[in-house]
Amino acid sequence: MLVSWNTTNACNLKCSHCYREAGEKAPQELTYSEGLKLIEEIKRAGFHILVFSGGEPLLRPDIYDLISYARSLGLRPVCGTNGTLLTPQVVRKLRDAGAAAVGISLDSTDPEKHDRFRGVAGAWQAAREGMENCRAAGLPFQIHTTVFPWNYEEIEALTDLALETGARGHHVFFFVPTGRGKEQVEAVALEQVEDLLVRLLQRQTAVPIEIKPTCAPQFTRVARQCHLPTRFKRGCLAGISYCIIGPEGDVYPCPYMDLKVANVRRLPFNEIWRSNEVFLKLREQKYGGYCGICSYRRCCGGCRARAFEKGDYLGEDPLCLYKNRQEKKLAGLAEELIIRLQRDLPVTKRPYLALAEELGVKEKDVLKAIRWLKAKGVVRRLGATFDARKLGYQPTLCAAKVPPERVEEVAAVINAYPGVTHNYLREHEYNLWFTLIAESEQQQEALIEEIRQKTGVTEVLNLPAREMFKIAVNFAEEDLRGVFES
Repeated sequence: MLVSWNTTNACNLKCSHCYREAGEKAPQELTYSEGLKLIEEIKRAGFHILVFSGGEPLLRPDIYDLISYARSLGLRPVCGTNGTLLTPQVVRKLRDAGAAAVGISLDSTDPEKHDRFRGVAGAWQAAREGMENCRAAGLPFQIHTTVFPWNYEEIEALTDLALETGARGHHVFFFVPTGRGKEQVEAVALEQVEDLLVRLLQRQTAVPIEIKPTCAPQFTRVARQCHLPTRFKRGCLAGISYCIIGPEGDVYPCPYMDLKVANVRRLPFNEIWRSNEVFLKLREQKYGGYCGICSYRRCCGGCRARAFEKGDYLGEDPLCLYKNRQEKKLAGLAEELIIRLQRDLPVTKRPYLALAEELGVKEKDVLKAIRWLKAKGVVRRLGATFDARKLGYQPTLCAAKVPPERVEEVAAVINAYPGVTHNYLREHEYNLWFTLIAESEQQQEALIEEIRQKTGVTEVLNLPAREMFKIAVNFAEEDLRGVFES
């Protein structure tokens, strides 16, 4: 479990993709004493790793004391920095304070490209000198690279540079457009992401340092499909074993999800982590769309930030190439099922097996297609409709005249009866309509009279069914053909 704390919004660079839009210090950043309290609560919540980030955390004067306090509590403090301020003196102070490692951003082997992206001339050279200073002082470091179209072909060369400089790892971040980067920066194509993940996982087998894809949770799926080893069991960690705290104490599931769930000034962090509703829902992993039926949902989970950008943090990951490919395969079978199911559902112990045999596919394919239709909202419910009379019961429709202020109360009483199957509110003087099933008409009358007595509502009409008509609301086959081709 790890947590990030944006200790300040102040920064000495002007990076094009910055999710915090860092630059100036935030007006109400957590004070030193509030920081100490937060660190205690992080420890109490069960976290092991605390990432001090920013902005640029080295611009915060008390950063060394905060790191030292985290270390004294048994946490593993690490620092995420742009590397430009890692002078020999600063590196020694970090090491002596107890920093376990630092992550240094480097996005190109070309100094000019890196400087242009980071917004300040000389940033590349300063970051490289920072790496050398860390190596000289014995402070472990890793390189952080964010992937864009302009540096896509450099990623393996940056891994080589990490090896040459003595870095412990190369963490490759896949860009999520938020903050300053929302309008300014172009992301890599989905096919390129998939290809690069394969290359990174293959490279990991040949080098002694750790290569970790980040913000591309599908790397766990790719590893399994390609039979490539990885020590990571889960892709997206947001709200499950990771979250982030902003400079002013706001808590978010991840840096790229602009969903503020609480503030540590109002509620202790350990309580937020334990019981916040958003975190609890994320841990349930009950996703919508294709993510909800994907066989890799437990190891991948889809990018929750990208889902959030589409309106639902529990929805499907809109930029998942695997989803797109699988949905193309499912669409044809789903179309056939919709057409077939309009007729009837086979009355047998295994109706889906019967459908599969009829359509020339496997039962598991039918079940997956139906789950997909439900996840897409095309099908809400699939089940049989029973004729109560053939089962020995008598159905009836009842209409009650209920004072508007008592509707909820009376409805609760009616709904408690096991024979009540539906209950609707209508715009009529008889405003509560419900269906009731009983073993006989005499029992119907007895139950209705009991409802009158319990509720005090005397005007309850009994409208028993004398004839039954079923209207088949079916779509023409030609209207359903190609419905999933968009």
